[in-house]
Amino acid sequence: MKNEIKRKIAIKDYYGKGKHIYEDQLGFRDRMKSEARSLVAREVFRYQVEEIGLNLGFYYPPTDTFYGILTEMRPVKVKTLPRDRRRSDFIGWQCDCDPHDEDQLIATFDDITDVWDGLKIDGKDFEEVITHSYIVALN
Repeated sequence: MKNEIKRKIAIKDYYGKGKHIYEDQLGFRDRMKSEARSLVAREVFRYQVEEIGLNLGFYYPPTDTFYGILTEMRPVKVKTLPRDRRRSDFIGWQCDCDPHDEDQLIATFDDITDVWDGLKIDGKDFEEVITHSYIVALN
């Protein structure tokens, strides 16, 4: 008998029946951490978003909302992203998760380095939010 690790489902049927998102897939994934040469979420964000300047799109399960951080211009915009529940019964197909799209602007920052400490979503610090989110776009 094999020694198998039991993975815990974080978002059931995200991309379809049985196509779940697991807890170990939330937050920055291994490739993103490897590129940043860090396991610390703050350092990965600093490298990927602040230094390289990538846009970030993510789904935060506690609010059932997609968010985007658009870094290409100033001020930096943080917004909810449009979602069309009629497109699919499955969350993963309801939003293109393009940080250029906008549903509602929720915050702006003159400097990208202010996002980490300054952004709150649903009363939570950004570190807690991003580590419990499924990152859909980092581009």
